Amino acid sequence: MNISGNWTYNEDFEYGNSVGEVELIQTGDEVSGIFSFTEEVKNNYSIQVTEKVKGTLADGKLLLESVEVKALQNGREISYLPNTFETHRITETQIIGSTYDSEDVCGVFVLERKV
Repeated sequence: MNISGNWTYNEDFEYGNSVGEVELIQTGDEVSGIFSFTEEVKNNYSIQVTEKVKGTLADGKLLLESVEVKALQNGREISYLPNTFETHRITETQIIGSTYDSEDVCGVFVLERKV
Protein backbone atom coordinates (compact mmCIF):
# COMPACT_ATOMS: atom_id res chain seq x y z
CA MET A 1 0.00 0.00 0.00
CA ASN A 2 1.26 3.47 -0.87
CA ILE A 3 0.15 6.32 1.40
CA SER A 4 1.37 9.12 -0.88
CA GLY A 5 -1.22 11.81 -1.40
CA ASN A 6 -3.29 14.46 0.30
CA TRP A 7 -5.12 13.85 3.56
CA THR A 8 -7.36 15.80 5.92
CA TYR A 9 -6.04 16.05 9.49
CA ASN A 10 -8.06 16.11 12.71
CA GLU A 11 -6.46 15.82 16.14
CA ASP A 12 -7.86 16.03 19.64
CA PHE A 13 -5.29 16.71 22.35
CA GLU A 14 -5.31 17.49 26.05
CA TYR A 15 -6.03 21.20 25.66
CA GLY A 16 -7.93 21.49 22.38
CA ASN A 17 -7.91 20.37 18.77
CA SER A 18 -6.08 20.76 15.47
CA VAL A 19 -7.60 20.72 11.99
CA GLY A 20 -5.80 20.89 8.66
CA GLU A 21 -4.25 19.00 5.79
CA VAL A 22 -1.31 16.67 5.24
CA GLU A 23 0.66 15.86 2.11
CA LEU A 24 2.61 12.60 2.28
CA ILE A 25 5.20 11.23 -0.16
CA GLN A 26 6.20 7.58 0.13
CA THR A 27 9.27 6.14 -1.62
CA GLY A 28 9.75 2.51 -0.64
CA ASP A 29 9.57 2.43 3.16
CA GLU A 30 10.59 6.09 3.52
CA VAL A 31 7.85 8.69 4.08
CA SER A 32 8.10 12.47 4.17
CA GLY A 33 5.47 15.14 4.25
CA ILE A 34 4.04 18.40 5.45
CA PHE A 35 1.37 18.88 8.11
CA SER A 36 -0.42 22.25 7.81
CA PHE A 37 -2.99 22.85 10.54
CA THR A 38 -4.65 25.27 12.92
CA GLU A 39 -4.20 24.37 16.57
CA GLU A 40 -6.89 25.81 18.80
CA VAL A 41 -7.27 25.88 22.56
CA LYS A 42 -10.88 26.88 23.17
CA ASN A 43 -11.29 30.39 24.58
CA ASN A 44 -7.52 30.84 24.69
CA TYR A 45 -5.53 30.88 21.44
CA SER A 46 -5.21 29.75 17.84
CA ILE A 47 -1.91 28.93 16.09
CA GLN A 48 -1.17 28.25 12.41
CA VAL A 49 1.41 25.43 12.21
CA THR A 50 3.42 24.02 9.31
CA GLU A 51 5.46 20.96 10.23
CA LYS A 52 7.78 19.02 7.89
CA VAL A 53 8.17 15.36 8.83
CA LYS A 54 10.20 12.29 7.87
CA GLY A 55 9.90 8.68 8.87
CA THR A 56 9.84 5.01 8.02
CA LEU A 57 6.98 2.61 7.37
CA ALA A 58 7.69 -0.82 8.91
CA ASP A 59 5.41 -3.72 9.85
CA GLY A 60 2.32 -1.69 8.98
CA LYS A 61 3.30 1.12 11.37
CA LEU A 62 4.60 4.59 10.60
CA LEU A 63 6.69 6.82 12.86
CA LEU A 64 7.08 10.40 11.63
CA GLU A 65 9.50 12.81 13.32
CA SER A 66 9.34 16.55 12.86
CA VAL A 67 12.37 17.94 11.00
CA GLU A 68 11.19 21.56 10.76
CA VAL A 69 8.32 23.48 12.29
CA LYS A 70 6.97 27.00 11.83
CA ALA A 71 4.17 28.44 13.94
CA LEU A 72 2.33 31.75 13.64
CA GLN A 73 0.07 33.36 16.22
CA ASN A 74 -1.69 36.58 15.20
CA GLY A 75 0.67 36.78 12.20
CA ARG A 76 3.83 36.62 14.33
CA GLU A 77 6.24 33.69 14.42
CA ILE A 78 6.37 31.91 17.79
CA SER A 79 8.28 28.96 19.21
CA TYR A 80 6.50 25.61 18.95
CA LEU A 81 7.54 22.18 20.18
CA PRO A 82 7.96 19.67 17.33
CA ASN A 83 5.69 16.63 17.29
CA THR A 84 6.23 12.93 16.81
CA PHE A 85 3.42 11.19 14.90
CA GLU A 86 2.98 7.47 15.58
CA THR A 87 0.38 5.48 13.65
CA HIS A 88 -1.67 2.62 15.03
CA ARG A 89 -3.80 1.76 11.98
CA ILE A 90 -3.29 2.37 8.25
CA THR A 91 -5.78 1.63 5.47
CA GLU A 92 -6.11 2.94 1.91
CA THR A 93 -8.40 5.75 3.08
CA GLN A 94 -7.59 6.33 6.76
CA ILE A 95 -4.61 6.62 9.10
CA ILE A 96 -5.17 6.69 12.87
CA GLY A 97 -2.45 7.51 15.36
CA SER A 98 -1.17 9.55 18.26
CA THR A 99 1.11 12.54 18.68
CA TYR A 100 3.38 13.70 21.45
CA ASP A 101 5.95 16.42 22.02
CA SER A 102 8.93 16.85 24.36
CA GLU A 103 6.63 18.01 27.17
CA ASP A 104 4.50 14.85 26.76
CA VAL A 105 1.45 16.72 25.48
CA CYS A 106 -0.39 13.90 23.72
CA GLY A 107 -3.14 13.74 21.14
CA VAL A 108 -5.05 11.31 18.93
CA PHE A 109 -5.34 12.03 15.20
CA VAL A 110 -7.22 10.75 12.17
CA LEU A 111 -6.11 11.31 8.58
CA GLU A 112 -8.71 10.77 5.85
CA ARG A 113 -7.54 10.46 2.24
CA LYS A 114 -8.81 13.28 0.03
CA VAL A 115 -10.45 12.16 -3.22
